[in-house]
Amino acid sequence: MKILSLNQIRSADQYCIDYESISSLELMNRAAKSCFNWILKNRRFQVRKVPFIVLSGNGNNGGDGLSLAKMLYFYGAKISVYIVNISNQFSNEFLINKEKILRYGIPLQVICEGDKFPLLDKESYLIDAIFGIGFNRLINKYWKSFFHYINEKKFQSVLSIDIPSGLFMEKNHDDFTGIIKATHTLTFQVPKLPFFFPSYENYVGKWEILNIGWKSDFLQKMQTKNFYIDDQCIYAIKKTRKKFSHKGDYGHGIIIGGNHGMMGSVILSAKASLRTGIGKLSVYVPYCGYEIIQNALPEVIVKTDMKKHWISDIVIPADINAIGIGVGMGKHPKTEYAFASFLLKVKYKNISMIVDADALNILSNQLELLNLLPKNTILTPHPKEFYRLVGPWKNDYQKLDLLKKMSMTYKTFVVLKGAHTIISTPCGDLYFNSTGNPGMSKAGSGDVLTGMIMSLLSQGYSPKKSCIMGVYLHGLAGDIASKKLSEESIISSDIINHIGSAFQKITI
Repeated sequence: MKILSLNQIRSADQYCIDYESISSLELMNRAAKSCFNWILKNRRFQVRKVPFIVLSGNGNNGGDGLSLAKMLYFYGAKISVYIVNISNQFSNEFLINKEKILRYGIPLQVICEGDKFPLLDKESYLIDAIFGIGFNRLINKYWKSFFHYINEKKFQSVLSIDIPSGLFMEKNHDDFTGIIKATHTLTFQVPKLPFFFPSYENYVGKWEILNIGWKSDFLQKMQTKNFYIDDQCIYAIKKTRKKFSHKGDYGHGIIIGGNHGMMGSVILSAKASLRTGIGKLSVYVPYCGYEIIQNALPEVIVKTDMKKHWISDIVIPADINAIGIGVGMGKHPKTEYAFASFLLKVKYKNISMIVDADALNILSNQLELLNLLPKNTILTPHPKEFYRLVGPWKNDYQKLDLLKKMSMTYKTFVVLKGAHTIISTPCGDLYFNSTGNPGMSKAGSGDVLTGMIMSLLSQGYSPKKSCIMGVYLHGLAGDIASKKLSEESIISSDIINHIGSAFQKITI
Protein backbone atom coordinates (compact mmCIF):
# COMPACT_ATOMS: atom_id res chain seq x y z
CA MET A 1 0.00 0.00 0.00
CA LYS A 2 1.30 3.44 -0.92
CA ILE A 3 1.84 6.16 1.67
CA LEU A 4 0.97 9.40 -0.11
CA SER A 5 1.91 13.04 0.27
CA LEU A 6 -0.61 15.75 1.09
CA ASN A 7 -0.81 16.89 -2.54
CA GLN A 8 -1.29 13.32 -3.74
CA ILE A 9 -4.14 12.79 -1.28
CA ARG A 10 -5.83 15.94 -2.52
CA SER A 11 -5.36 14.79 -6.12
CA ALA A 12 -6.91 11.40 -5.32
CA ASP A 13 -9.91 13.09 -3.68
CA GLN A 14 -10.36 15.34 -6.70
CA TYR A 15 -10.05 12.44 -9.14
CA CYS A 16 -12.74 10.57 -7.21
CA ILE A 17 -15.00 13.64 -7.40
CA ASP A 18 -14.39 14.16 -11.12
CA TYR A 19 -14.57 10.47 -12.10
CA GLU A 20 -17.84 9.80 -10.29
CA SER A 21 -19.30 13.25 -10.95
CA ILE A 22 -20.00 13.75 -7.27
CA SER A 23 -19.61 16.90 -5.18
CA SER A 24 -16.95 17.41 -2.54
CA LEU A 25 -19.82 17.49 -0.04
CA GLU A 26 -20.87 14.00 -1.11
CA LEU A 27 -17.30 12.75 -0.70
CA MET A 28 -17.24 14.35 2.75
CA ASN A 29 -20.44 12.58 3.71
CA ARG A 30 -18.96 9.33 2.41
CA ALA A 31 -15.99 9.83 4.76
CA ALA A 32 -18.32 10.54 7.68
CA LYS A 33 -20.37 7.45 6.82
CA SER A 34 -17.25 5.27 6.96
CA CYS A 35 -16.51 6.64 10.46
CA PHE A 36 -20.13 6.11 11.50
CA ASN A 37 -20.07 2.47 10.34
CA TRP A 38 -16.78 1.86 12.14
CA ILE A 39 -18.23 3.18 15.40
CA LEU A 40 -21.30 0.97 15.08
CA LYS A 41 -19.22 -2.13 14.37
CA ASN A 42 -16.87 -1.49 17.30
CA ARG A 43 -18.53 -3.09 20.31
CA ARG A 44 -16.75 -0.90 22.83
CA PHE A 45 -18.88 2.08 21.77
CA GLN A 46 -22.31 2.16 23.44
CA VAL A 47 -23.76 4.59 20.94
CA ARG A 48 -27.19 5.06 22.50
CA LYS A 49 -25.98 5.04 26.11
CA VAL A 50 -22.82 7.16 26.23
CA PRO A 51 -23.02 10.76 24.91
CA PHE A 52 -20.81 12.10 22.14
CA ILE A 53 -19.01 15.44 22.07
CA VAL A 54 -17.92 16.69 18.64
CA LEU A 55 -15.20 19.34 18.39
CA SER A 56 -15.35 20.80 14.90
CA GLY A 57 -13.01 23.21 13.15
CA ASN A 58 -14.10 25.51 10.31
CA GLY A 59 -12.60 23.55 7.42
CA ASN A 60 -13.31 20.27 5.66
CA ASN A 61 -12.21 18.19 8.64
CA GLY A 62 -14.79 20.07 10.67
CA GLY A 63 -17.32 19.34 7.94
CA ASP A 64 -16.54 15.62 8.33
CA GLY A 65 -17.20 15.92 12.05
CA LEU A 66 -20.51 17.74 11.59
CA SER A 67 -21.70 15.18 9.04
CA LEU A 68 -20.79 12.37 11.48
CA ALA A 69 -22.59 14.19 14.30
CA LYS A 70 -25.78 14.31 12.22
CA MET A 71 -25.59 10.56 11.48
CA LEU A 72 -25.05 9.69 15.13
CA TYR A 73 -27.93 11.98 16.13
CA PHE A 74 -30.36 10.25 13.79
CA TYR A 75 -29.19 6.87 15.06
CA GLY A 76 -30.26 7.88 18.55
CA ALA A 77 -27.02 9.08 20.12
CA LYS A 78 -26.89 12.06 22.44
CA ILE A 79 -24.77 14.67 20.67
CA SER A 80 -23.21 17.99 21.64
CA VAL A 81 -21.34 19.99 18.99
CA TYR A 82 -18.72 22.67 19.65
CA ILE A 83 -17.34 24.81 16.84
CA VAL A 84 -13.70 25.55 17.69
CA ASN A 85 -13.37 28.96 16.03
CA ILE A 86 -9.59 29.14 15.65
CA SER A 87 -9.79 30.53 12.13
CA ASN A 88 -12.23 32.93 10.48
CA GLN A 89 -11.93 31.06 7.21
CA PHE A 90 -14.79 28.63 6.52
CA SER A 91 -15.09 25.95 3.85
CA ASN A 92 -18.38 25.80 1.96
CA GLU A 93 -18.88 22.17 2.98
CA PHE A 94 -18.45 23.09 6.63
CA LEU A 95 -21.07 25.86 6.33
CA ILE A 96 -23.56 23.53 4.64
CA ASN A 97 -23.17 20.88 7.33
CA LYS A 98 -23.33 23.49 10.07
CA GLU A 99 -26.66 24.69 8.68
CA LYS A 100 -27.98 21.12 8.82
CA ILE A 101 -26.88 20.78 12.46
CA LEU A 102 -28.82 23.94 13.33
CA ARG A 103 -31.84 22.87 11.28
CA TYR A 104 -32.14 19.55 13.11
CA GLY A 105 -31.81 21.20 16.52
CA ILE A 106 -28.60 19.44 17.52
CA PRO A 107 -27.03 21.36 20.46
CA LEU A 108 -24.23 23.58 19.12
CA GLN A 109 -21.92 26.11 20.75
CA VAL A 110 -19.11 28.21 19.36
CA ILE A 111 -15.81 28.53 21.26
CA CYS A 112 -13.84 31.68 20.45
CA GLU A 113 -10.43 32.75 21.65
CA GLY A 114 -10.63 34.10 25.19
CA ASP A 115 -13.87 32.26 26.07
CA LYS A 116 -14.11 30.28 29.26
CA PHE A 117 -13.63 26.62 28.47
CA PRO A 118 -16.94 24.71 28.35
CA LEU A 119 -17.75 22.09 30.96
CA LEU A 120 -17.30 18.80 29.14
CA ASP A 121 -18.40 15.49 30.64
CA LYS A 122 -15.40 13.15 30.69
CA GLU A 123 -17.81 10.19 30.68
CA SER A 124 -18.43 10.97 26.99
CA TYR A 125 -16.87 9.92 23.71
CA LEU A 126 -15.00 12.82 22.12
CA ILE A 127 -14.78 13.22 18.34
CA ASP A 128 -11.87 15.41 17.26
CA ALA A 129 -12.55 17.09 13.90
CA ILE A 130 -10.75 20.40 14.43
CA PHE A 131 -7.82 20.24 11.99
CA GLY A 132 -7.18 17.96 9.04
CA ILE A 133 -4.10 16.76 7.20
CA GLY A 134 -3.39 20.20 5.70
CA PHE A 135 -2.71 21.85 9.07
CA ASN A 136 0.92 23.04 9.26
CA ARG A 137 1.22 25.93 11.74
CA LEU A 138 1.50 26.20 15.52
CA ILE A 139 -1.50 27.43 17.47
CA ASN A 140 -1.35 30.23 20.04
CA LYS A 141 -1.19 29.98 23.83
CA TYR A 142 -4.97 30.08 24.39
CA TRP A 143 -5.68 27.19 22.04
CA LYS A 144 -2.76 25.19 23.40
CA SER A 145 -4.33 25.59 26.83
CA PHE A 146 -7.64 24.41 25.40
CA PHE A 147 -6.02 21.33 23.82
CA HIS A 148 -4.29 20.63 27.14
CA TYR A 149 -7.67 20.92 28.86
CA ILE A 150 -9.09 18.37 26.40
CA ASN A 151 -6.18 15.96 26.85
CA GLU A 152 -6.40 16.13 30.63
CA LYS A 153 -10.10 15.22 30.64
CA LYS A 154 -9.46 11.52 29.98
CA PHE A 155 -12.66 10.93 28.00
CA GLN A 156 -14.03 7.42 27.52
CA SER A 157 -12.49 7.48 24.04
CA VAL A 158 -11.11 10.18 21.76
CA LEU A 159 -11.66 9.59 18.03
CA SER A 160 -9.65 11.79 15.68
CA ILE A 161 -10.87 12.02 12.11
CA ASP A 162 -8.14 11.42 9.52
CA ILE A 163 -5.32 12.76 11.75
CA PRO A 164 -5.14 14.04 15.35
CA SER A 165 -5.69 17.80 15.35
CA GLY A 166 -2.43 19.72 15.61
CA LEU A 167 -0.26 16.93 14.21
CA PHE A 168 1.67 18.00 11.12
CA MET A 169 1.52 15.48 8.30
CA GLU A 170 4.71 16.33 6.44
CA LYS A 171 7.08 18.05 8.83
CA ASN A 172 8.21 17.76 12.41
CA HIS A 173 7.56 20.10 15.30
CA ASP A 174 8.70 19.54 18.83
CA ASP A 175 5.86 21.41 20.56
CA PHE A 176 3.45 18.62 21.48
CA THR A 177 1.23 20.87 23.63
CA GLY A 178 -0.82 21.74 20.55
CA ILE A 179 -1.82 18.17 19.59
CA ILE A 180 -4.95 16.29 20.58
CA LYS A 181 -4.27 12.88 22.14
CA ALA A 182 -6.44 10.34 20.35
CA THR A 183 -7.23 6.84 21.54
CA HIS A 184 -8.26 6.02 17.95
CA THR A 185 -7.49 7.73 14.66
CA LEU A 186 -9.86 6.96 11.77
CA THR A 187 -7.93 7.82 8.64
CA PHE A 188 -9.02 7.59 5.02
CA GLN A 189 -7.67 5.26 2.29
CA VAL A 190 -3.96 5.40 3.18
CA PRO A 191 -1.91 5.68 6.38
CA LYS A 192 -0.17 8.97 7.11
CA LEU A 193 3.60 9.03 7.59
CA PRO A 194 3.60 10.37 11.21
CA PHE A 195 1.59 7.31 12.29
CA PHE A 196 4.82 5.30 12.13
CA PHE A 197 6.86 7.59 14.40
CA PRO A 198 7.52 6.61 18.03
CA SER A 199 7.31 10.25 19.17
CA TYR A 200 3.66 10.47 18.11
CA GLU A 201 2.49 7.15 19.55
CA ASN A 202 0.62 8.77 22.46
CA TYR A 203 -1.19 11.14 20.10
CA VAL A 204 -2.24 8.85 17.26
CA GLY A 205 -3.37 5.92 19.41
CA LYS A 206 -4.70 2.94 17.46
CA TRP A 207 -5.35 3.83 13.86
CA GLU A 208 -7.70 2.36 11.30
CA ILE A 209 -7.77 2.84 7.53
CA LEU A 210 -11.29 3.46 6.21
CA ASN A 211 -12.33 3.15 2.57
CA ILE A 212 -14.03 6.15 0.96
CA GLY A 213 -14.03 4.87 -2.60
CA TRP A 214 -10.83 6.13 -4.18
CA LYS A 215 -10.20 4.72 -7.66
CA SER A 216 -7.52 2.01 -7.76
CA ASP A 217 -6.44 2.83 -11.32
CA PHE A 218 -5.51 6.37 -10.27
CA LEU A 219 -3.64 5.12 -7.19
CA GLN A 220 -1.61 2.68 -9.26
CA LYS A 221 -0.28 5.51 -11.41
CA MET A 222 0.90 7.57 -8.44
CA GLN A 223 4.64 7.55 -7.78
CA THR A 224 5.77 7.46 -4.15
CA LYS A 225 8.85 6.58 -2.10
CA ASN A 226 6.99 5.34 0.99
CA PHE A 227 5.02 2.11 1.29
CA TYR A 228 3.03 0.19 3.91
CA ILE A 229 3.51 -3.60 3.85
CA ASP A 230 0.06 -5.21 3.88
CA ASP A 231 -1.21 -8.70 3.06
CA GLN A 232 -1.79 -7.85 -0.62
CA CYS A 233 1.88 -6.97 -0.94
CA ILE A 234 2.86 -10.35 0.51
CA TYR A 235 0.45 -12.28 -1.73
CA ALA A 236 2.19 -10.72 -4.73
CA ILE A 237 5.64 -11.79 -3.47
CA LYS A 238 5.15 -15.33 -2.14
CA LYS A 239 6.31 -18.13 -4.41
CA THR A 240 4.44 -21.40 -4.84
CA ARG A 241 6.47 -24.57 -4.38
CA LYS A 242 6.51 -26.95 -7.34
CA LYS A 243 5.47 -30.57 -6.94
CA PHE A 244 8.69 -32.04 -8.35
CA SER A 245 11.10 -29.70 -6.60
CA HIS A 246 13.91 -30.90 -4.33
CA LYS A 247 16.09 -29.41 -1.58
CA GLY A 248 18.52 -27.99 -4.11
CA ASP A 249 15.75 -25.75 -5.43
CA TYR A 250 15.49 -23.97 -2.07
CA GLY A 251 19.10 -23.03 -1.58
CA HIS A 252 22.00 -23.62 0.77
CA GLY A 253 22.57 -20.94 3.36
CA ILE A 254 25.03 -20.50 6.18
CA ILE A 255 24.76 -18.74 9.54
CA ILE A 256 28.05 -17.49 10.95
CA GLY A 257 28.18 -16.54 14.60
CA GLY A 258 28.31 -17.65 18.19
CA ASN A 259 30.95 -17.44 20.89
CA HIS A 260 31.32 -19.03 24.31
CA GLY A 261 27.97 -18.74 26.13
CA MET A 262 26.11 -17.36 23.09
CA MET A 263 25.25 -20.43 21.02
CA GLY A 264 21.57 -19.84 21.71
CA SER A 265 21.60 -17.00 19.19
CA VAL A 266 22.80 -19.33 16.45
CA ILE A 267 20.24 -21.99 17.39
CA LEU A 268 17.39 -19.48 17.24
CA SER A 269 18.54 -18.10 13.91
CA ALA A 270 19.07 -21.56 12.44
CA LYS A 271 15.69 -22.88 13.63
CA ALA A 272 13.96 -19.86 12.14
CA SER A 273 15.79 -20.38 8.86
CA LEU A 274 14.68 -24.01 8.70
CA ARG A 275 11.08 -23.12 9.52
CA THR A 276 11.09 -20.49 6.74
CA GLY A 277 11.78 -23.09 4.07
CA ILE A 278 15.50 -23.25 3.28
CA GLY A 279 16.64 -26.38 1.43
CA LYS A 280 19.95 -26.94 3.25
CA LEU A 281 21.51 -25.06 6.15
CA SER A 282 25.04 -24.89 7.50
CA VAL A 283 26.33 -23.03 10.53
CA TYR A 284 29.86 -21.84 11.25
CA VAL A 285 30.66 -21.54 14.97
CA PRO A 286 33.61 -21.76 17.39
CA TYR A 287 34.55 -25.33 18.27
CA CYS A 288 32.77 -25.14 21.64
CA GLY A 289 29.49 -24.96 19.76
CA TYR A 290 29.86 -28.22 17.85
CA GLU A 291 28.06 -30.58 20.25
CA ILE A 292 25.54 -27.92 21.28
CA ILE A 293 24.40 -27.34 17.69
CA GLN A 294 24.48 -31.04 16.72
CA ASN A 295 22.30 -31.96 19.70
CA ALA A 296 19.85 -29.09 19.24
CA LEU A 297 19.56 -29.16 15.44
CA PRO A 298 20.12 -32.51 13.72
CA GLU A 299 18.97 -30.95 10.42
CA VAL A 300 21.94 -28.57 10.33
CA ILE A 301 25.47 -29.09 8.95
CA VAL A 302 27.96 -27.84 11.56
CA LYS A 303 31.31 -26.35 10.58
CA THR A 304 33.67 -25.13 13.27
CA ASP A 305 36.46 -22.65 13.70
CA MET A 306 39.88 -23.82 14.93
CA LYS A 307 39.43 -21.71 18.07
CA LYS A 308 37.34 -23.12 20.90
CA HIS A 309 35.58 -20.02 22.24
CA TRP A 310 35.49 -17.49 19.41
CA ILE A 311 35.66 -17.19 15.64
CA SER A 312 39.14 -16.48 14.31
CA ASP A 313 38.78 -17.31 10.61
CA ILE A 314 35.69 -17.60 8.45
CA VAL A 315 35.53 -20.36 5.86
CA ILE A 316 32.35 -20.95 3.86
CA PRO A 317 31.41 -23.78 1.46
CA ALA A 318 31.63 -23.10 -2.27
CA ASP A 319 27.96 -23.84 -2.95
CA ILE A 320 26.50 -21.25 -0.55
CA ASN A 321 23.61 -19.10 -1.86
CA ALA A 322 23.20 -16.77 1.14
CA ILE A 323 25.04 -15.78 4.31
CA GLY A 324 23.78 -14.56 7.68
CA ILE A 325 26.57 -13.26 9.88
CA GLY A 326 26.85 -11.72 13.35
CA VAL A 327 24.37 -13.43 15.70
CA GLY A 328 26.06 -14.01 19.07
CA MET A 329 29.46 -13.62 17.39
CA GLY A 330 31.08 -11.37 19.98
CA LYS A 331 33.80 -8.79 19.36
CA HIS A 332 37.02 -10.58 20.22
CA PRO A 333 39.94 -8.86 18.41
CA LYS A 334 40.56 -12.04 16.41
CA THR A 335 36.87 -12.10 15.44
CA GLU A 336 36.97 -8.48 14.32
CA TYR A 337 39.98 -9.23 12.14
CA ALA A 338 38.29 -12.36 10.77
CA PHE A 339 35.19 -10.36 9.87
CA ALA A 340 37.22 -7.70 8.03
CA SER A 341 39.11 -10.40 6.12
CA PHE A 342 35.83 -12.12 5.30
CA LEU A 343 34.40 -8.91 3.80
CA LEU A 344 37.44 -8.62 1.54
CA LYS A 345 36.80 -12.17 0.30
CA VAL A 346 33.08 -11.72 -0.47
CA LYS A 347 33.12 -8.11 -1.71
CA TYR A 348 32.79 -9.08 -5.36
CA LYS A 349 31.18 -12.49 -5.01
CA ASN A 350 27.57 -12.91 -6.08
CA ILE A 351 26.33 -14.10 -2.69
CA SER A 352 23.41 -12.52 -0.86
CA MET A 353 24.26 -11.54 2.71
CA ILE A 354 22.57 -10.28 5.87
CA VAL A 355 24.63 -8.61 8.61
CA ASP A 356 23.29 -8.46 12.18
CA ALA A 357 24.15 -8.06 15.87
CA ASP A 358 27.88 -8.15 16.69
CA ALA A 359 28.85 -7.84 13.03
CA LEU A 360 26.99 -4.51 13.06
CA ASN A 361 28.83 -3.49 16.21
CA ILE A 362 32.15 -4.26 14.55
CA LEU A 363 31.09 -2.12 11.59
CA SER A 364 30.18 0.77 13.90
CA ASN A 365 33.68 0.62 15.44
CA GLN A 366 35.34 0.46 12.03
CA LEU A 367 33.12 2.47 9.71
CA GLU A 368 35.57 2.11 6.85
CA LEU A 369 34.45 -1.53 6.60
CA LEU A 370 31.07 -0.33 5.30
CA ASN A 371 32.81 0.25 1.96
CA LEU A 372 33.61 -3.47 1.77
CA LEU A 373 29.99 -4.60 1.99
CA PRO A 374 28.84 -6.34 -1.19
CA LYS A 375 26.16 -4.51 -3.14
CA ASN A 376 22.63 -5.21 -1.83
CA THR A 377 23.84 -6.46 1.55
CA ILE A 378 21.10 -6.35 4.20
CA LEU A 379 21.82 -4.70 7.57
CA THR A 380 19.37 -5.34 10.43
CA PRO A 381 20.08 -2.90 13.29
CA HIS A 382 17.84 -2.09 16.22
CA PRO A 383 17.70 1.66 17.04
CA LYS A 384 20.78 1.65 19.32
CA GLU A 385 22.83 -0.21 16.73
CA PHE A 386 21.67 2.20 14.06
CA TYR A 387 22.65 5.12 16.29
CA ARG A 388 26.14 3.67 16.62
CA LEU A 389 26.37 3.43 12.83
CA VAL A 390 25.09 6.89 11.86
CA GLY A 391 25.10 9.07 14.98
CA PRO A 392 22.24 10.95 16.67
CA TRP A 393 19.09 12.37 15.10
CA LYS A 394 16.90 15.23 16.30
CA ASN A 395 13.52 13.80 15.28
CA ASP A 396 11.91 10.95 13.39
CA TYR A 397 12.00 12.74 10.04
CA GLN A 398 15.76 13.16 10.35
CA LYS A 399 16.05 9.49 11.32
CA LEU A 400 14.35 8.55 8.04
CA ASP A 401 16.74 10.80 6.14
CA LEU A 402 19.73 9.06 7.77
CA LEU A 403 18.22 5.69 6.98
CA LYS A 404 17.81 6.55 3.30
CA LYS A 405 21.24 8.14 3.13
CA MET A 406 22.93 5.03 4.48
CA SER A 407 21.15 2.74 2.01
CA MET A 408 21.86 4.98 -0.95
CA THR A 409 25.50 5.66 0.00
CA TYR A 410 26.53 2.02 0.53
CA LYS A 411 23.95 0.42 -1.83
CA THR A 412 22.53 -1.61 1.04
CA PHE A 413 19.14 -2.52 2.42
CA VAL A 414 18.69 -1.42 6.03
CA VAL A 415 16.06 -3.09 8.20
CA LEU A 416 15.54 -0.81 11.20
CA LYS A 417 13.76 -2.98 13.75
CA GLY A 418 10.95 -1.55 15.87
CA ALA A 419 7.19 -1.24 16.28
CA HIS A 420 6.83 -0.63 12.53
CA THR A 421 10.07 -2.11 11.26
CA ILE A 422 11.33 0.12 8.44
CA ILE A 423 13.12 -1.17 5.35
CA SER A 424 15.17 1.31 3.34
CA THR A 425 16.39 0.42 -0.14
CA PRO A 426 19.39 1.53 -2.23
CA CYS A 427 17.05 3.64 -4.39
CA GLY A 428 15.69 5.56 -1.39
CA ASP A 429 12.33 3.81 -0.94
CA LEU A 430 10.97 3.11 2.54
CA TYR A 431 8.72 0.21 3.54
CA PHE A 432 6.89 0.22 6.89
CA ASN A 433 5.77 -3.12 8.34
CA SER A 434 2.20 -3.72 9.50
CA THR A 435 2.67 -6.79 11.72
CA GLY A 436 4.21 -7.38 15.14
CA ASN A 437 3.51 -6.45 18.75
CA PRO A 438 5.34 -5.26 21.90
CA GLY A 439 5.61 -8.83 23.18
CA MET A 440 8.31 -9.41 20.57
CA SER A 441 10.64 -7.03 22.40
CA LYS A 442 12.59 -9.96 23.82
CA ALA A 443 16.16 -11.20 23.54
CA GLY A 444 16.57 -13.42 20.49
CA SER A 445 13.76 -11.92 18.42
CA GLY A 446 16.27 -10.25 16.11
CA ASP A 447 18.19 -13.52 15.71
CA VAL A 448 14.96 -15.13 14.53
CA LEU A 449 14.43 -12.37 11.95
CA THR A 450 17.98 -12.78 10.63
CA GLY A 451 17.44 -16.50 10.10
CA MET A 452 14.15 -15.92 8.33
CA ILE A 453 15.52 -13.31 5.92
CA MET A 454 18.61 -15.41 5.20
CA SER A 455 16.37 -18.38 4.43
CA LEU A 456 14.37 -16.36 1.92
CA LEU A 457 17.56 -15.10 0.28
CA SER A 458 18.74 -18.70 -0.08
CA GLN A 459 15.48 -19.65 -1.77
CA GLY A 460 16.01 -17.09 -4.49
CA TYR A 461 13.94 -14.18 -3.26
CA SER A 462 15.57 -10.85 -4.08
CA PRO A 463 17.07 -8.87 -1.18
CA LYS A 464 14.16 -6.44 -1.32
CA LYS A 465 11.49 -9.16 -1.32
CA SER A 466 13.36 -11.11 1.36
CA CYS A 467 13.30 -8.07 3.64
CA ILE A 468 9.63 -7.32 3.01
CA MET A 469 8.43 -10.90 3.39
CA GLY A 470 10.79 -11.62 6.28
CA VAL A 471 9.69 -8.74 8.50
CA TYR A 472 6.01 -9.35 7.70
CA LEU A 473 6.15 -13.09 8.49
CA HIS A 474 8.25 -12.45 11.60
CA GLY A 475 5.70 -9.98 12.94
CA LEU A 476 2.76 -12.16 11.92
CA ALA A 477 4.21 -15.18 13.72
CA GLY A 478 4.65 -12.98 16.78
CA ASP A 479 1.05 -11.78 16.53
CA ILE A 480 -0.26 -15.35 16.35
CA ALA A 481 1.91 -16.34 19.33
CA SER A 482 0.76 -13.37 21.41
CA LYS A 483 -2.92 -14.19 20.83
CA LYS A 484 -2.37 -17.70 22.12
CA LEU A 485 -0.03 -16.86 24.99
CA SER A 486 -0.12 -13.06 25.69
CA GLU A 487 2.39 -10.36 24.83
CA GLU A 488 4.07 -10.69 28.22
CA SER A 489 4.74 -14.42 28.03
CA ILE A 490 5.91 -15.04 24.48
CA ILE A 491 9.60 -15.74 23.95
CA SER A 492 11.63 -15.86 20.75
CA SER A 493 11.16 -19.61 20.40
CA ASP A 494 7.40 -19.02 20.31
CA ILE A 495 7.86 -16.81 17.25
CA ILE A 496 9.70 -19.68 15.53
CA ASN A 497 7.02 -22.16 16.54
CA HIS A 498 4.36 -20.05 14.82
CA ILE A 499 6.17 -19.37 11.54
CA GLY A 500 4.22 -22.25 10.01
CA SER A 501 0.91 -20.69 11.06
CA ALA A 502 2.08 -17.39 9.57
CA PHE A 503 2.74 -19.10 6.23
CA GLN A 504 -0.73 -20.65 6.37
CA LYS A 505 -2.27 -17.20 6.76
CA ILE A 506 -0.53 -15.83 3.65
CA THR A 507 -1.31 -18.85 1.49
CA ILE A 508 -4.20 -18.10 -0.84
